[in-house]
Amino acid sequence: MEPKRSQRISIYEGLLAVVFINWTTGLVTTGYALYLGASPAALSFLGALPLLAQLASPLAPLVRGSPGRLTVRLVRWGRTLFLPVLFSAFLPPPWRLANLLFWAALSQLVQAPAGVLWTSWMADLVPEGDRGRYFGYRNAVTGLVGTLANLAAGALLDVLSHPLGFVLILGIGMFLGLLSPFLMALQHDPPPRAAHPRLGELLAPLLGSELRPFLLFLAGWNGAVMVGSPLVFPYFLQDVRMDYLQASLYTLISAAVTLVLGPLWGRIADRRGHRWVLLEATLVAGLFPLGWLLGAPGRLAPIYLTAFFDGGAWSAITPALVNFGLQWAPPARRTVYLALYGVAGALGGLLGSLLGGALGDLGGYRLALLASAAARLAMALSLRLVPALRAPGPARALRSPGEGS
Repeated sequence: MEPKRSQRISIYEGLLAVVFINWTTGLVTTGYALYLGASPAALSFLGALPLLAQLASPLAPLVRGSPGRLTVRLVRWGRTLFLPVLFSAFLPPPWRLANLLFWAALSQLVQAPAGVLWTSWMADLVPEGDRGRYFGYRNAVTGLVGTLANLAAGALLDVLSHPLGFVLILGIGMFLGLLSPFLMALQHDPPPRAAHPRLGELLAPLLGSELRPFLLFLAGWNGAVMVGSPLVFPYFLQDVRMDYLQASLYTLISAAVTLVLGPLWGRIADRRGHRWVLLEATLVAGLFPLGWLLGAPGRLAPIYLTAFFDGGAWSAITPALVNFGLQWAPPARRTVYLALYGVAGALGGLLGSLLGGALGDLGGYRLALLASAAARLAMALSLRLVPALRAPGPARALRSPGEGS
């Protein structure tokens, strides 16, 4: 019965959670921030909040208790803290945007250790040989449901008055997001594999010469992506003059491709290794911003064409980044390594967001997107050229919750 029962529950839980995640970190909250007068720098900060929270991920291995129960508690508390964001538009004008950013940041911060704990928990629930197929399917299904939720939200935002439309949609998202931990609590919770590490043990893997190049690649890749990623939907809405439904259609196309290719990439990764998948997909992802830049008011075809490649590439990159890193992670210290990966990616992403926000304020969204394309291509080439990143290692497929653009 176990672990199949828990694997099925995790898929249903993910269907609820993805609606909350997409609406509170994606198009809906971005639109809400634009309504409140956010600048490119503020939008970049908002987009970087999940990465800012990842800086707390090293706390996960130090927290005592079973990974499952801790994950449920942190997710429930963190999502509850998002509630004050809904009332931002009704505060005095000087406080509106600050209230949104503060509570959104605090919500992400509390949930941050849960990402590492969840990843380690699911590694115990999904056998090693099945992970590529299972998580490829789970990611594809939850991605499609999340995108349909975005499409519905976009349609509603185009017809409902603001700010009530934002409040209504985010309220529904919160309700679903708070239901998902109840399903998560039904999953089997295996006992911890090892005693909790001391603080010094968190730094020990950094002394190994093999791990440092991968940490630098994670930081560099996340930084390259985040130079432009938080500004994509503001660019669609303001420069290209899309309405919310048209912008949501982009994510629908991307998710539909993910639904088809996600399981396929999982099977390929199980056979050929996750490094091979990264080699192909990161190069494609480096070209996305150029497709976006070809769009203009009344000329949306290049943007929608890019959505097909978006879904194909990110359905490979998202799981492969974590899976490739797991080749260095011994099972007994998996949470320690995952925490280090989270911090590396967060630091790089935060620096990229700061740069993207500055470029957006200086030269508009197009300058930031062009810089992101150049940086992505440079990091994709580094994966091919840096000798320390060539060793394929054993494939241990898994996926940590996350997104890309």
